[in-house]
Amino acid sequence: MHETPILIIVLSLVFVFSTQSCAVEVGGELKVLLSGVLQDDGSLDSEVIESLNLEFFLPRIANNEIRYEFKIDKPLQDLQEGEELSYFAKKLYLKHRFDGFHLTLGRQPVSWSFGSLLNPVDYTLGSVALDEENNSKYTDALEMYIPLNWNSSLAIVSSFPAGFSSDFDKMKWGIRTRVGVSGYDLTINYVREPELIFDENPFNDIITGVSSVIPKKRAGFTIKGDLKDLGVYGSYGHYFDEGVDGSNSYLLGVDYSYNLNYYTTVNMQLEYLAIELNSLETVQDLLSGVDILNERINLLTGSMTYPIDDFSSISLTTMLNLDDSSFVLIPGYQSTLPGNLDLDISSSIFLGEEDSLFRAKGLMPKAVTTISLSYPF
Repeated sequence: MHETPILIIVLSLVFVFSTQSCAVEVGGELKVLLSGVLQDDGSLDSEVIESLNLEFFLPRIANNEIRYEFKIDKPLQDLQEGEELSYFAKKLYLKHRFDGFHLTLGRQPVSWSFGSLLNPVDYTLGSVALDEENNSKYTDALEMYIPLNWNSSLAIVSSFPAGFSSDFDKMKWGIRTRVGVSGYDLTINYVREPELIFDENPFNDIITGVSSVIPKKRAGFTIKGDLKDLGVYGSYGHYFDEGVDGSNSYLLGVDYSYNLNYYTTVNMQLEYLAIELNSLETVQDLLSGVDILNERINLLTGSMTYPIDDFSSISLTTMLNLDDSSFVLIPGYQSTLPGNLDLDISSSIFLGEEDSLFRAKGLMPKAVTTISLSYPF
């Protein structure tokens, strides 16, 4: 593996630059999460995870910017027999701002979000969904960002989801251009996934899963803007590779903010997503017992957030499969408690007929509930 020397070099640069200035600040979050899963057979699984998220705010030196952020899960439970903490570096990169472009090397967030609840044309599919981010958003990469003007840009990314390597078969790369036209944001992107990798690196489970489910190549288009009082957006994705039939995805969405009074604004969002499965053989195998119309999944997703007061809010997100009427309800409650503590309670309830999309036996539980208490600093 070759990622260790590179990470050591980047980490060494962090300390070299940080010693040149005393204005180094640290921020982060302490969090305790309790989760419960009601399985399809009626059994209940529960888990408690405490975590520490730390980010070092280092002063910019000339045109260089260094970022370091990491998360540690189960630091206290690690003291017990049979429990181990886990360390994950979210950010560990060096960015240099040249006159005409920016160059970023190291572990960094790469996401091509455009405000949708689901994003079928992201750089890494599933890295951000329903306003929740996954670890796959953070990847070891080299990114070149070229600002063309105030509303147009070009980004070129080469990444190694399994860790930096000299083997180009393990490299993933993509390119994305963004332009503004008549008040609308338009983007076009292309991504090529790496070849399948088989060794002992745990990140390879992600790569193997992604590469076996979708074709290695995909192109995407997104549009976002305003239509009177409505925000409108959409995307089109095409997934293809040698020796397989191509497939497409289509997304259309709207968002709207309604002012109940001077202090209260209700935010609403609704979108339709269609995904063709003719080239997604692994998905078809997993859903072999699910009723799918014309080898296509049709999803209607909506969300609404209502602020109770300045410190708390309630939300509801739903996802409906239009083919079999199965759906997911995700109610949530967020509040800032005295002492700057953040409370977050949410549930995911899966409903529908047996062997429908969201009640597929062996794939979906009946319900998942999480309660988290966090302290940002």
